[in-house]
Amino acid sequence: MKNNKENIKLTKKNLVLKIFLINHIKKEYINWLNDKKVVKYTEQRFLKHNESSVKKFVSKNLNSKKNYLFGIYFKKKHVGNIKLGPINRKSKKSDISYIIGKRKLWNKGIATNSISMVSSFAFKVLNLKTLRAGSYLSNIGSIKVLKKNGFVFSKFSTKNNKKTIFLVKMRN
Repeated sequence: MKNNKENIKLTKKNLVLKIFLINHIKKEYINWLNDKKVVKYTEQRFLKHNESSVKKFVSKNLNSKKNYLFGIYFKKKHVGNIKLGPINRKSKKSDISYIIGKRKLWNKGIATNSISMVSSFAFKVLNLKTLRAGSYLSNIGSIKVLKKNGFVFSKFSTKNNKKTIFLVKMRN
C-alpha cells in the first residue's frame, strides 16, 4: 500500500532529506551501522546489523504513523539518516535522532542543516510544539549541533552506564 509520506522531500542547496525506503538500503548503509566509530554514541552499538534487520527497521518506520525516517543525501549520495519520532500527536512532541554514516563528511554542517530542516518540517508542517534529542554527554559534537539549532538543556539521565543529556527545542 502506497503511503503519502513516501513523497516527502526537504531540500536545501546540496542537501536533500527524503523518506527512506526499502529500495534505498545499500550495503554501505548496513556497514555504517556495524562501524564502531559511527555508532559509538548510539544504541545501535549493541546490535549486529544485516540486510534483514535493516529492512525490518526501515519498513517499521515507513509504515508507522508516529515516525518519519529520512535519508540524508548530500550531493545526491546517501550519507546518513535522521528520524523524527515517535511523535505524540496529543502533546505535539517528538524525539529526533540522527546519524551521519560517511565519516569523511563529519564536521561539514550536514547534521546541523538536517536537524534544521527536520525541525522546520516538524513545527510548520506537522504543527508540533516540542522536539527532544538525547546525547551521551561525551558526544560533544552532537551537543554542539543541537545547540546551534536552538535546542536547550532539559535534563540529565544515565543509560547503559553513560551519562545522557536531553535537549529540547520549542516552536517559536
